[in-house]
Amino acid sequence: MATPHEILKKVFGYDSFRKGQLELIEAIGSGRDAIGVMPTGAGKSLCYQIPAIMAGGLSVVVSPLISLMKDQVDALRENGVSAATINSAMDWEDAAEVFRAARNGKIRLLYVAPERLEGGFGDFLREAAPKLVIVDEAHCVSHWGHDFRPSYLNIAPVMDSLPARPPVAAFTATATPEVRADIIEQLGLRDPFSLTTGFDRENLFFHVERPDDKNAAMMRYVGQFPHASGIIYCSTRKTVEEVCERLRKKGVKAVRYHAGLSDAERARNQEEFIHDRAPVMVATNAFGMGIDKSNVRYVLHYNMPQNLDAYYQEAGRAGRDGLPSDCLLFYGARDVVTAKFFISQSPEDTRAAANKKLRAMIDYCHTSGCLRAFILNYFGEHDVPEKCTACGNCTENTERAEITTEALKILSCVYRMSEASGGKHYGISMLVDVLRGSQRAEVLAPGFDKISTYGLLKDRSAREVREMTDFLIAEGYLQVGGEFPTLSFTPRTMQFFKNPTPLVMRVSESDKAKAERIKKRTREISASASEGLFEELRVLRRAIAAENGVPPYVVFSDKTLAAICETMPEDEDDFLEIPGVGAAKLERYGEAFLAVVREWKHRA
Repeated sequence: MATPHEILKKVFGYDSFRKGQLELIEAIGSGRDAIGVMPTGAGKSLCYQIPAIMAGGLSVVVSPLISLMKDQVDALRENGVSAATINSAMDWEDAAEVFRAARNGKIRLLYVAPERLEGGFGDFLREAAPKLVIVDEAHCVSHWGHDFRPSYLNIAPVMDSLPARPPVAAFTATATPEVRADIIEQLGLRDPFSLTTGFDRENLFFHVERPDDKNAAMMRYVGQFPHASGIIYCSTRKTVEEVCERLRKKGVKAVRYHAGLSDAERARNQEEFIHDRAPVMVATNAFGMGIDKSNVRYVLHYNMPQNLDAYYQEAGRAGRDGLPSDCLLFYGARDVVTAKFFISQSPEDTRAAANKKLRAMIDYCHTSGCLRAFILNYFGEHDVPEKCTACGNCTENTERAEITTEALKILSCVYRMSEASGGKHYGISMLVDVLRGSQRAEVLAPGFDKISTYGLLKDRSAREVREMTDFLIAEGYLQVGGEFPTLSFTPRTMQFFKNPTPLVMRVSESDKAKAERIKKRTREISASASEGLFEELRVLRRAIAAENGVPPYVVFSDKTLAAICETMPEDEDDFLEIPGVGAAKLERYGEAFLAVVREWKHRA
């Protein structure tokens, strides 16, 4: 029987495993249940595909989306592995053919949706006796996860009903410790091998901006990536429509995706994006879970998501191939209002937890510390550097301003308002109005116009006062609590009053500095490759993909094309050494790509 290393090289075209992959492969191969938490792009799929190949027989992969299953099946077939899917978009004859092939031992990996486990599919599993069952996007089984799918709760009962329960392996990219524990419980994993490789995506650059004009800022940003694929996330369907139309009017080939569109249009637009015919996808969070498109170079959040779980999952769709990519979040006060409205429409027993997660999201937008460290701390990683070289807060051209005096005025006002009202606490809006000397009846009625801090920041805009207050919350000098969020002191507040050490807050950098920083990162993507040759290889890849009916990145990733440009392979032996080139792809595509390289060298 082939070893994991032999399969890795021969089938998938890689020389070495990434962090955690071999440990999970060996644990699953030994018959243990397992849970793997690995960031997007870290190679989760190989952790169960290799054990499935080694095990022989049939392995079943439970996956949430048809598009994800199709991508995985296409990629496996391109690598010479027998794989298939059963989904609701198939007609009866095609589904029956897949079942026959699976019963006859001709399929190694069968992908199904969790809803498929209901009804007669359980009978098929009892007959087929799968060697391994894999649960992808496993956070969907948890009520604490951001993509809870009730149908995932069917998995454990079906597994327990099989005559011989196979090993069950669960995988997800983002899961807090609470979600990880819930996955183990809900799936009934038995003494699972558990491995979390870390959540850091080193190739992603994170930054937050608070633009006065989001549309102008968006056009500048998208303009920095003229030939690259990007996703723009919006919080509402209406915003998706407006943003997509604005891009189109400026000549950008953009498509849209939200739940209000017909199934046919959503499918068509997704195909346009995945096949590189439309470089920009504008979407709500209905788009993206499980999308394997590896060459997304940037993700822009036009609106702030409700929590960091969703944000990191969505931002992580950039740079799956490991090349430098960009993640920008636009933050505005209206985003908070929209998020709170959506939370208010959710079940009452979930609102407290949702508001806590929203507070962490707001804190992320306002922290002056390292954005990468903030995200990693949120997911339970605390032994991380306080500063990185790949986030907006840690780069040298980030501008900062000292707000120590303003902070004392804000904190003093919180105290005076509570004192004047007999110990009551108030929210940020009331605080801002008092500090700016508002004449609103709600301010005058409690006598706040008589306290010493009334109007102390009347020379600052409401947005500036709110941003400084949010910064104090993010840094732990104020806390928010209650059903109607109100402000109160923390232990750190009194320490600051006694010894007011300088407080420095990040402020928006100039448009020129932003543009230069983005240009620098986009240059890094192709720095090691000849851009002309890279483009010729992309054209060939696109033609091959169209001929075979698969997305271009399934043929070869951008990273593989860059390696071809870097090494300039002379023959098939050289080509086989390129990362991502296995035996099947060498046979199918090797000569065509080598011909382009030879012609390029001849012209040079």
